[in-house]
Amino acid sequence: MLKKPIPPVRIRRPGLRLVRVLALTALLAAALTPCACTPRTDAPVADLVTLAQDAGAYHGLDPDTPLIAPDVQRESFARFIKAHFGPWSRTAPLFAAKDVFWGIDQYTDKALYGENTLRRDPAWIEQMRALSRPDRYPSLSRRAIAVVNTSMRVLPTVQPAFFAFDRAGEGYPFDYMQNSLVLAGTPLYATHISADRAWVMVESRFTFGWVKITDIGWVDDAFVSVFRTGSFAAITRDDVPIATGEGDYRFTAHVGTILPVLEGGAGANGFAFIIPARTQHGDAVAQVAFLPDAFAQAAPVPATPANFARLANAMLGRQYGWGGLYEDRDCSALTMDLMAAFGILLPRNSSQQLRLGTPVSLEGLDSRERKELITRTATPFLTLIGKPGHITIYIGSHNGEPVIMQAVWGLKTLVDDVPGRKVIGRAVITTLEPGIERDDLARPDGIILKAITAINTLPPPMPQKLGTP
Repeated sequence: MLKKPIPPVRIRRPGLRLVRVLALTALLAAALTPCACTPRTDAPVADLVTLAQDAGAYHGLDPDTPLIAPDVQRESFARFIKAHFGPWSRTAPLFAAKDVFWGIDQYTDKALYGENTLRRDPAWIEQMRALSRPDRYPSLSRRAIAVVNTSMRVLPTVQPAFFAFDRAGEGYPFDYMQNSLVLAGTPLYATHISADRAWVMVESRFTFGWVKITDIGWVDDAFVSVFRTGSFAAITRDDVPIATGEGDYRFTAHVGTILPVLEGGAGANGFAFIIPARTQHGDAVAQVAFLPDAFAQAAPVPATPANFARLANAMLGRQYGWGGLYEDRDCSALTMDLMAAFGILLPRNSSQQLRLGTPVSLEGLDSRERKELITRTATPFLTLIGKPGHITIYIGSHNGEPVIMQAVWGLKTLVDDVPGRKVIGRAVITTLEPGIERDDLARPDGIILKAITAINTLPPPMPQKLGTP
């Protein structure tokens, strides 16, 4: 008779489950805790967390006392308006062919990449040369006006041209065909037309480039007499839809837009603007649009700290737009648009902006000396601080640290000798050392304070009595 088999002995280990739980917990903790030798790249930039994103929080001045004497500001605005309408007084181009068609020579034999991240055929630049017709320049001499916000392009195409996407600070959003945004209502002088007649080379008060012919209207004396009313108002917010009295949408206005006001059209209910529109034949016609004074103010806006802060705050947080892509702003567009409302004329390029006013070199100074010089001599909202390729606006100080407003793509990083970017991608308020707490910040190249070369103060500031910081 067979014996019943004895079942295998199961040895119970009461602590096994606990051991497994503890081990799993330890693994999770290790995964979630950054290694001391591996910099965190996902952490936010500390300045954006610790500093109030309010341009009025740092100047420490009487908010309603002008930074510029009223008579000085009136003179400044007169110069601004003269330059603004300057293109309509031209009968010949300001720029020679070698300047106008610089992009063809600049990008010939360069490795350019399209929106699909793939390298463009080298024949592409030759196609652009044929469209540009440099041998026929100038082929036009006509007054025009931007009837919508339009992109001013280096070559007559909407197609982008990037450098290699795997290079830090290249690829998107740096489309090297994008020169600048031109706001609706900007007077232009047309000097040339493309071979396909779809693009026009124009000059504005601040730069030149190709725009779509459908984005402009041709100007005659009758239009000029209606449009140049002598009274102007500045748009004081971004993304303001502009429509005619009949409700027909025309364009979206932003800070930096200056428009003429209909005679007797400024009152308690707001403004009656003269705006341009385009007929089916391409001519500019004047129409009327109404806006409440919550969105606009008589120009020049009084240059008080409160007004500067209000307009600056309207621009804060807007995404970075290289050359004005998507109607956003890069660093020099931010400064140019803010100053326009106050009648302060700035060029489009950051290096040119830094040479205006009263420049003060920072060369040879260490970090402490640079901070002390800035906080001692700079005027909030009127002093620009720049380095090669970048410009910022001084807005005051916090705990002895200079505070700036800037439109910035990102901070330079370096991890295992591989350069990169910590993307910020918008208009923000920071110190001159954003990201200084980060292990991955490139040193010294990634520290703005180390790279700035000069400051410059725009029109002579009035003496200020300190208020409550």
